[in-house]
This record gives sequence, C-alpha cells and structure tokens, in this order.
Amino acid sequence: MMKVAIVLTALATFCFSLESHAQYEEDYLGDRDVMAIGAGAGFISFFGDFAKENDLANYTNIKAGYSVNLEHRFGSVFGAQIDGLYGTIAYNEVSRDVTKHRNFQSSLFSASAKAVFHLDNDIIIKRKSPFSPYLAFGIGYTKFNPMGDLKDKNGNTYHYWLDGTIRDIDENDVTAPAANILFRDYTYESELTDSITAYKRGALTFPLTFGIKLKMSPRIQGRIFATYNLTQTDFIDNVSENDNNDKFLYTGFTIHFVIRKKDPEAPNYDDVDFAELKSGDSDGDGIRDTDDNCQGTPDGVPVNEKGCPLDFDKDGVPDYLDKEEATEAGAIVDENGVTMTDEMLAAKYTDFKDSLTTERIETFHDEPSMGTLREIQSSIENGDHENDGTKDKLPIPASLKQADADANGFISADEISSAIDGFFEGTNDFTVKKLHDLIDFFFEQ
Repeated sequence: MMKVAIVLTALATFCFSLESHAQYEEDYLGDRDVMAIGAGAGFISFFGDFAKENDLANYTNIKAGYSVNLEHRFGSVFGAQIDGLYGTIAYNEVSRDVTKHRNFQSSLFSASAKAVFHLDNDIIIKRKSPFSPYLAFGIGYTKFNPMGDLKDKNGNTYHYWLDGTIRDIDENDVTAPAANILFRDYTYESELTDSITAYKRGALTFPLTFGIKLKMSPRIQGRIFATYNLTQTDFIDNVSENDNNDKFLYTGFTIHFVIRKKDPEAPNYDDVDFAELKSGDSDGDGIRDTDDNCQGTPDGVPVNEKGCPLDFDKDGVPDYLDKEEATEAGAIVDENGVTMTDEMLAAKYTDFKDSLTTERIETFHDEPSMGTLREIQSSIENGDHENDGTKDKLPIPASLKQADADANGFISADEISSAIDGFFEGTNDFTVKKLHDLIDFFFEQ
C-alpha cells in the first residue's frame, strides 16, 4: 500500500507541474458552484506513548492512507466539507532499553465534518489566483484496532536481549543458553488488549487542516494539505502511560472536480434531437444531411454520393437543367448548359455595357450633382467600368471636342460642368441634344 500511495502522489504532482503554468483567469461564480469532489492519497504518521530515539528511528512508522471528501463553498469565504480517511497507522518502538521494543499496527477509518476558511476571498488573496491557502477544523470519529507483531511465523514469542538480538527464550531464563536468534517478520498477528482497561476501539477526533489549492483549470483543482488529528483516546497504540491522548498526522494530495450549475445564459440544446440531425435527410435524396453537399435537391433528381445532382458533361449545370447533354470539355456555357458562341458572348457584353451605362445615366439624373459626376469619373479612371484598359479609348466625336478643354482626349466631370455653364451663358454652341450626347459619351468613354 505504501508503494501505491507514493506512485499516486508522484503522479498527481507531475500532472500539476504540467498544468500549473496556465493562469487561472475565470471569475468567481459562487452562485453556480455546487460541490467539489476530491480523492487522493498520502501518508499517516502516529504520535503516542511509545519511546523514540532519533538515531535509531526507521520509516516503518509511516503508512499509507487514502482520502475522499466533498465540499460546498458558501460565498467567498466559508465552506463545509465532509472527509473520509482509510489507511494504516503504526509505530515500532525503537530504543536501547530492551524493555521498550513495543509495536503496533492498526487499520484506521476516520470520518469528519469540517468548516473551511478560504483565503482566496478577494480580501486576502484574489479569487482568480492560481493557488490559495485554506484552513479547516471540525469534528469526526475514528475507528481503530491495534494489532502487535509479537511472534514469528512459527509462533515463537520475541524476546529482546541486551546484546540487541531477538531470541525465542527470555535472557534471564535458565535455558537461555539454548536460545535461538529470531528475526521480526512484521506480521501483526496478535490483537492487543490492556490488562486493566477494556477501552473502546473508536473515539472522537478533532481534525485541524492547513492546505493549499492548486487551480489547474476552472473545474480541476489539486490540493496539498496536512491534517493533524487530536483523538479523544490514549489507546490507539494499546498503551496509556500519561494524560496525553494519541494523535496522528495525515499528509496528502487530492484531485478535486468542481460541479457547477448550468449557466443560464449558455445556449440551450435540450430540445434538439441530435440523433435525428445525424441521420436526417431533409431533401429526401438518400444522402444524410451531414454528408450532403447540395441541400434542397428537387424530388426525383438522381444524385451522387455527395448528394449533388448528376452532371454528365461536367459543365457545371446539372443534367436535369442541362439542355445540351454532351457539352465539350472546357466550353463556356450559359445557365441552361448550352455552349456560347462568340456572337453570343459579344451580345452578352453589349447587354452588360448598355445596362451599366443606363444605370449610371439614371444615377446622374436622380442626383445631378458635381459630387455624383466626380464619383462616376473616379470609377471610370480606376477601370471600374466596361473599358477596363484592355481596349483603346473612344475617340471624342467632332461635335463634342470643344468640351475637351485640356485636349487630353478625356471628358472629365469639370469639363461637363463647364459645357453646361457655357450653354446657359451663351459662350458655346452646345444645344440640349449635344449636352445629352456629351453626358452619354462621358459614361461610354
């Protein structure tokens, strides 16, 4: 069990080292925290009546323990916690006095309720701090049953001699010269009892805890802590030599998972049938919606494995709309899948040009201002019109050349304005018809 506890503690510490670099940034949401559930492992050390000489101490007095706990936090400062501890408690008296070689080991179960004081309360330490100390105290009950290693596997009782050996005969016995040397097997086979007091094998316990929370994420915490347990009995070790009750220390590491209420502002998908979404086929083409690249296919139209209508000639127009079923590869087609000739492309361009010119003329007539003219001129100069720089500029008709004041072969918005002013002032020979022709040319150039 000791090895298991060491491995679990090392693993938990390693996990924390991987996560501790991440800053815990989520704001405290106490109204949503319901409970923190934790489990972990650690070590139990006993403090009782047995004698101890430091230079002869050994590690057989430290045993493994396993703990679980539940905590509810009330607001920022206080919380309530229920703890359970199961493990082994032991002590092997080590002394040069041969009368002091007592030992015991006991299974131990302790349950307690504690009040918790949290220091990450935005008063002492910020709630979003990645680590925080905490204190806890309470009351509990501990059960124990001391057993002793008094005999070896063959049933021989241990006798401790002044020379430091263990033998099967008392050193003062007349048959002592025939004694055989024994070695302790650390099997606690004998139930220990007191010859005078028939004590209870359970007692009230007052646990005092100091710990540090390590916030790995908003929902995961690691906790390193030490709990000093003051018991109300002096017989955990089966020895009562003074008025001091026995005590034990549990040092552990636990991983806690924080349970929270659902965020009321989070999207609610309770009414969504995800199974139906996964298997649904809204257009009835035989391809699930999750795999269908062409939603809304008309009824009865054949589709491929992606749910898209078949296109035999791959001209981009599905067969059920294609009026030319075997278009040559690379041909340009119209919306009906029919190959477009050069004449058809020219007609398309002319229609586009005429529609664009009409749109600009209508824009000018709706808002006949210099600002509108200059916006259109900027569009023309930037190539954002039918003459995109791939063909020569249109020559200015002879009847309109007098409007080209700077003789650069381009009619500007200011030049149109000057021509209109000259018409009203009588300084040019423009007529109303010529002004309309001039505006039309302005859009066509």
